[in-house]
Amino acid sequence: MDKICVSDTDGFGVEVILNEEDSAAAPWCVHGPALLFVKVCVGGQQGRRFYACSACRDRKDCSFFQWQDEKVSKARLLAREEENKAKQPPFTHEEFRSRFLQVVSLPLAQRRFCQTCQLLLLPADWAAHSAHSILLDVSAAQLRRPSQLLRPLDNKKTNAQYLFTDRSGHFLLDLFAALGFQKVLCLGTPRLHELIKIRNSEGSGRVMKSLLLDIDYR
Repeated sequence: MDKICVSDTDGFGVEVILNEEDSAAAPWCVHGPALLFVKVCVGGQQGRRFYACSACRDRKDCSFFQWQDEKVSKARLLAREEENKAKQPPFTHEEFRSRFLQVVSLPLAQRRFCQTCQLLLLPADWAAHSAHSILLDVSAAQLRRPSQLLRPLDNKKTNAQYLFTDRSGHFLLDLFAALGFQKVLCLGTPRLHELIKIRNSEGSGRVMKSLLLDIDYR
């Protein structure tokens, strides 16, 4: 069992309990499997263990809470499941990918992006979004840089994104290359991830692998 402890100024701390058995039994909130926590007092005394959202640090963003030893009724479980379903994105990751590929295959004059809904539109969607703010003639270059199309997320406690300018991004990539880095983990930095992919496709320099971790279903 592994633990990660975060302490506050009063000497109290909250530990994350990392255990395969507990993870398998973890309840789910809308953001996925919850994490198991325990509050630790001065002297190492531990409080009651509880589950909370693994993505949001602020209860205002996700109010999920459940004691580890709490007996949850079937009715409450069903209600939670329905709530989680209702708050899911409009499409799955695979459906978003399929929609993207369909838009890419369209002629330039038929490529549209709904700025109101933050969604690439297919011709069948146009009527339903007619009253929205629409970006027309979305180019292939824009589709390669979705972070420049999408509205930035700015909740600092949950999903803040760091959108580097191209100048800053290329400076970082040049630095990584000079240091011999071959793998980069991009945390909330979609534009840096995009630039790495573009450089790789252009064949300029050594190929650099990039993995983007970003709480953004879009």
